[in-house]
Amino acid sequence: MARAAKRAGRRIKQNLFSRLPSDTISDILLRLPAKYVLRAGAVCKAWRSVTTEPSFLAAHARLQPAQVVLYTYMDVGCYQMALDVVPVSPADDEAARRCLLHYPRIRSLLLLASCNGVLLFRKSEGCILLCNPTTRQWAQLPQLSREPRSLHGARSWFILATGAAEPRQVNMLAETSLTNSLATAPPLALNGRLHWPPSQTTATEMLVFDTLSEMFHQMAGPPTATAGMAKLFDMEGLLAAADFGNEKHVGLWFLEDYNAGRWERRHRVAAAWQPTIYREPPRKASGLVRVAAAADGEGNIVLGSHIWFEVYNVRTRTARTVNLTAPNMLMVSRHVFSESLVRHSSFATRSAADLGVTFSWA
Repeated sequence: MARAAKRAGRRIKQNLFSRLPSDTISDILLRLPAKYVLRAGAVCKAWRSVTTEPSFLAAHARLQPAQVVLYTYMDVGCYQMALDVVPVSPADDEAARRCLLHYPRIRSLLLLASCNGVLLFRKSEGCILLCNPTTRQWAQLPQLSREPRSLHGARSWFILATGAAEPRQVNMLAETSLTNSLATAPPLALNGRLHWPPSQTTATEMLVFDTLSEMFHQMAGPPTATAGMAKLFDMEGLLAAADFGNEKHVGLWFLEDYNAGRWERRHRVAAAWQPTIYREPPRKASGLVRVAAAADGEGNIVLGSHIWFEVYNVRTRTARTVNLTAPNMLMVSRHVFSESLVRHSSFATRSAADLGVTFSWA
């Protein structure tokens, strides 16, 4: 009798869920973290159909909160490194911290960028790997041979696309160069464009690359007096910049009018620097390699450096400081990560070892 009652209860629950419109089911599933969406897709064919729709996957990716990437040095085995992430506004900072993946600490393997849920690694000179830790997929970009520079010292630019046989060269604007290093000032992807912050040599001019037209153009950046010390981030679809050029405060600039290039400094956040090796402000552009800036949909902005964060809320104009862990074992990175369940057709589900690297998933 008890078994029959349980079976009857399961049938009633199944009937209740089956009566829900697909739009309602989709709306519920959109609010779940990625790992629960994957589990929900295994419940039944109807839910799998919902959770594999391209429109659902794109909408789910847009709703995922920003997380700051941390390097955690693990003295186990062959000296492994872990990539951890912490949400911009966690209820419990340490409890919310989680690991994406582990990999050996070797100089030839370097995390270069993070965009739309995909991590970009340099394995060796000219060899670039892409990884989506949520779907556990990998891809290798076309090999880029080293090209000699022109007589004027200008760099050549190429587009590397998964599934393509060869890189495609694109033309840089005349008399324009990108002096910001990808290591210190990675571009921000927003509305189909890549935006680089102003460099030390271009004052307030920003370089933009349109991924559809595959053309570069310039636009006005925040009118700060400390060019080269800004980090770009996305604040609810608005292009924003954190200026780290002042030791007493961090200026928060927002692009009010994209076409007109009109910026406004809305906040000056008192910097919680301290005279220690772990709380010192970045003195020059190279110091931005350990500085992060990210925002969420609740008005929180994280300004991180070394092993601590300052969380500033633009709505309440309040700030709090978060110390993450002991020194020497962790470092705040310049990267921001958001989960994405989008499965790219050119990505592979095979082992990373097939690509010549050794990774383990969290």
